[in-house]
Amino acid sequence: MQVRSFLLLGLISSFVFMSCHKNSDDKTLTKTTIEGTWAGKYAVLSEPYNTFYSFKIKAGGILEVLDIAQQKTGNGTWKLEGVLFMATYTNTVPDTRTYSVLATFNSQTGKLDGTWGPDDNDYTGGYWYMNRTN
Repeated sequence: MQVRSFLLLGLISSFVFMSCHKNSDDKTLTKTTIEGTWAGKYAVLSEPYNTFYSFKIKAGGILEVLDIAQQKTGNGTWKLEGVLFMATYTNTVPDTRTYSVLATFNSQTGKLDGTWGPDDNDYTGGYWYMNRTN
């Protein structure tokens, strides 16, 4: 009886070990980093997404807002806490207003999806999304 238990335990152990083995053919998921250039659109309140929106997210918490020609139109700061992306920026002359954005960062799809608003920590202006472009 003891030999049978020992063999059964050995068989179960080898099955568990083999099932945990990772094949070299397994595909690994590519993850997108937050730093880079992003482009998408934003909407005011519940209107359709129809206005171009782009960020250049730099290391050290530096954020640049870009127009459709990729020219800088604003400066700000950003932070990432888990999957929560938060930023505040001020547009350059002539529109020197400050805006805040809050979004979910999905590193698997390379997408930011969130809300924006006028002023610091205000996210009531509408919705936005961006995809990583480089």
